[in-house]
Amino acid sequence: MMRRFVRGSAAAMVAAAVLATASPVSASAPAFCGELGGQWDGQFCTTSVVSERKAVRNIKMALPGDLVENPVIRQYLTTLMNNWRNAAKNMVQDSFGEQQFQIFQHGDAMTAVFHEMYSGTVGTDALAHPNAPIISDAYRTFTFAGGRQLQLADLFKPGVDHLAEIPRLGAPFIVAALDAAPPPHQPGTYPFTPDRWTPDKVYSGGYKAWALTPDELILYMPDYPVGRDSPINFAPGAMQWSMDGGTVQPRIPLSVLAPVLRPEFGGA
Repeated sequence: MMRRFVRGSAAAMVAAAVLATASPVSASAPAFCGELGGQWDGQFCTTSVVSERKAVRNIKMALPGDLVENPVIRQYLTTLMNNWRNAAKNMVQDSFGEQQFQIFQHGDAMTAVFHEMYSGTVGTDALAHPNAPIISDAYRTFTFAGGRQLQLADLFKPGVDHLAEIPRLGAPFIVAALDAAPPPHQPGTYPFTPDRWTPDKVYSGGYKAWALTPDELILYMPDYPVGRDSPINFAPGAMQWSMDGGTVQPRIPLSVLAPVLRPEFGGA
C-alpha cells in the first residue's frame, strides 16, 4: 500500500538503500547534472525547489555514469527532474524526490532499473494530514541489447504469448512474492491473490517494469502507485487497497522459463 511518513516507513527506506548502486565515475554524469540544473556531489545530482507556499522539495538523483549518454535514459532522467520540479511548485509542505538505480547484465543484454521515491501532499489532502506526507515508490526499467531497446516480448520465442506464459510457468514464484509482500498478511488473502496480479489487472502494472538478470526475470509490480483495485466492486464490502510501486517483486528463474525463451536469454 502507499505509505505515509511514519516510523513504519523506515523499513522501506532501508530496502531502497539496498537497491542503490554507486554511480560510475565519468565526466558524463556531472556534465549532465549541470544540464539538469543540479549540483554534482560526486555521487548524486542534487537541487532544491521552493514552492509558492515556501515549502522546500529536496531532489537527489543518482546518475548511471556514461549511460546518461543513451538517449532513452537521458530523456527519462530529464523528464523525471522536470516533473519533480514542476510538482514542487504547488507543494504546501516540505517534500523530497530521490532516485536510485541498479544495473543487471545478462550476456550482451543490460537492464537499468530506476527506483523513484518521492513524498509530498498537495492541496486539501495536505491540510487534512499536515504531519503525514505520503511516500510513494515507482520503478522504471530499460533493457538494451544489440544496439536497441528490448521489450519484454523480445525475450521470448516467436509465437509465444509471454503474457500468458509468465504467470503460468512462474506461478510458484509469483505466489511466493505475493505472500511475502508488505504489509504482513495471511497468505492467499485478498488482494494478494494471483488472479488480481495477472498482466491484465492494474496491480501488475501490465508487467511494464522488469529486469533480466544473469539467471532470473524480476517483475516490479505495479510499476507506479495504483489508487485502487479494478473493477472497484470486485470484492463487495472489502477494503479498497492502494498499491505502491514495486510492492510485489517475483524473481522467476530463467531455467523455469527456458522452454519459451529465446536461446540468447536462457531458452532451451
